Amino acid sequence: MSSFFEKFHLPQDKKTLFRIVPILITAGFLIYYCSHPSMYSADGDKTLLTSIRTWEISLLSVALIFLWLVTNELSDRMNRILSWIWFAIAPFAVYFSLLYLNADKYNIDFFALDKIALILTFVFLYLVQGILYGLTGSIRFSVIIYAVAVAALGIINCFVISFRGMAISAADLFSIGTAAAVASEYDYTLDWYMVMEILFTLLICTISLKLRGGRMMPLAARGCFLALMAVLAGGYYYLCGKTTFLEDHDIRSEGFTHQLRYKKYDMLFTTLTTCFYLVVDKPEGYSLAAVEEIAADYVTEDETSDGAGDDADDTSDSVSASDTADKDTAVGSTAETQEDTDDIATPNLIVIMNEFWADYSDIGNGLELSTDYMPFIRSLTENTIKGTAYSSVFGGNTPNSEYEFLTGNTMAFLPTSSVGFNLFVRGNLPSLASQLSSLGYYALAMHPYRGTNYRRNIVYPQIGFDTYYTRDDFSNPYKLRNYISDRTLFERIITEYEENLDSGQPLFSYNVTIQNHGGYYSSNTKNMSLSIDVLNTEFSRTRAEIYVNLVKATDDAFQLLVNYFEEVEEPTVIVMFGDHQPDLGDSAYEYLLGGDEDTLTSEELMEKYKVPFIVWANYDIEEETIEATSLNYLYSIIADRLGLSLTGYQEYLLDLSEEIPVINSVGYWGADGEFYELDDEDSPYYELVNEYNILEYNDIFGGDNRYYEFFTLDTAEEAEEAG
Repeated sequence: MSSFFEKFHLPQDKKTLFRIVPILITAGFLIYYCSHPSMYSADGDKTLLTSIRTWEISLLSVALIFLWLVTNELSDRMNRILSWIWFAIAPFAVYFSLLYLNADKYNIDFFALDKIALILTFVFLYLVQGILYGLTGSIRFSVIIYAVAVAALGIINCFVISFRGMAISAADLFSIGTAAAVASEYDYTLDWYMVMEILFTLLICTISLKLRGGRMMPLAARGCFLALMAVLAGGYYYLCGKTTFLEDHDIRSEGFTHQLRYKKYDMLFTTLTTCFYLVVDKPEGYSLAAVEEIAADYVTEDETSDGAGDDADDTSDSVSASDTADKDTAVGSTAETQEDTDDIATPNLIVIMNEFWADYSDIGNGLELSTDYMPFIRSLTENTIKGTAYSSVFGGNTPNSEYEFLTGNTMAFLPTSSVGFNLFVRGNLPSLASQLSSLGYYALAMHPYRGTNYRRNIVYPQIGFDTYYTRDDFSNPYKLRNYISDRTLFERIITEYEENLDSGQPLFSYNVTIQNHGGYYSSNTKNMSLSIDVLNTEFSRTRAEIYVNLVKATDDAFQLLVNYFEEVEEPTVIVMFGDHQPDLGDSAYEYLLGGDEDTLTSEELMEKYKVPFIVWANYDIEEETIEATSLNYLYSIIADRLGLSLTGYQEYLLDLSEEIPVINSVGYWGADGEFYELDDEDSPYYELVNEYNILEYNDIFGGDNRYYEFFTLDTAEEAEEAG
């Protein structure tokens, strides 16, 4: 044994940059640890010298520095042997370094993990390592690449969960650009586990670099090896993604809070399984004939005469579904309280999807505040419809709420954590924008932030908007923190309305705010008034206090908008709803919901998806409070109450909302007041849910077989009635 270690000795040139840089990095992390008392005091309120963490990080740092200072003079044969031994055990080193990062954070007990999921995790790691080995021809670099990638995934995931309350998933790959755009608004303080993950990864990389040998140089050998790995990887994907193997063994990762499943499957495999849910399978019984049968009550015989396979633009010979449906909702009809139907058949419609707008007086135990943060909105009663809607997302993926509102489709039938705008707008998708454009509206979209986020610059024209303004179109805007304020956006709505007056077109102004976006830190309150205090003492209040004061600014801006349109003669309707709730921190939601998320039922978790909405008109409408709906139904309900035109699909949704008042990605409530999981075949509403799924599938994936007469209005007929 002694002769073995004698082969290692200190190098003569200790100043070699290759060795000095990693040593300085290691020393830097050790200094970082010592200068952050929160790291070692968390270990039972210990001091720097009494904390076991100090000894752990010190020993690891010394081992790293020693390895970098010695050179490897073992024989080539011994290096090859050690390299292949390292190839065999490296996946375990990578796995357990990641487990160390996540175990305490998410209460993961290695011995309690699902054994099949654990085996599949290690198979995946060996496959990745094998593919990289075939590509690089080097054991050392194949191990280094995926060790760094896994560590980065783990650390990024910890930050993402702290920012939005949801773990990362495969669908987030389609939103990397958006994530990068807002990344600078958050705080990135490393904790003890992240520091140790970095040091463990440095150790893995150091061992890899120290070993020589294990190279596969011949191109033919690498090609054959890669082909073998490709076949094995294909078999792995087929088993997990194309068969019922995972479901048969009760392994799944559906839902948005993937971290709740870490205790059973660990972080790596839970994230991996999200890849297998990106494909949308046809619903049970799907066919064009089934679509036509379900939609038959909402489309007349004249409309179906040309077939459902006509081109999207060839709808001039069809009749609007709203003309024949057994409801008083055709164009020109209005609420009973309206006196002049001709004047208000096409009111200006201003829609505001307000970022992170939530009413915490109506969520769980509620927040106790020093004063109300939405006094004006609560004061509105006349010509006002208010209520609660349920979103399909929490903490992020804002465009999914847009997708549901604008299309009537629900995220309940689409892959978990996917983004509707990124994956499910294919070509010209019928939407509220295209519908109103067909009625002569000028369809304007505004979002005072980056125009490319979530592909809005591509999606908005595809779903029918005439114009899209981004933050680049706002001159000298007033900002709260680093975001353009709601007041600035609402003032721009007024400007656009005034400029549109001479066109003779009614205005559809669709707006997505940015003011209340996350990043609620005490150092990030520029231009903010912090006059409202959160009085609860059960959790850290910093995020909550910044948030409620931001919403107070929204309330003030909304008052400005309403006051202006109160004086306007043209009939105008303003709709505002929240996209989803913000993440105020785990402790805040434990208080609000009355327990940890993993102890709550799906029905109890629905509290996290509640958002308010308000509809105000500058003319007489019937006042109403809607206790519960969901964003996919919201426009159909509003249009029905205001007497606006409805497509056959919207008529269908209006009827469906009577039987299934709320549906989202978590589940649904039936008219019987019971809550059901989406896949509950014993539910009395199971067939209705499946019918909705069939119609939505046709809308998204129907292509030339999309039933256009059902999803769109007939522009010729509507124009004749409106004129």
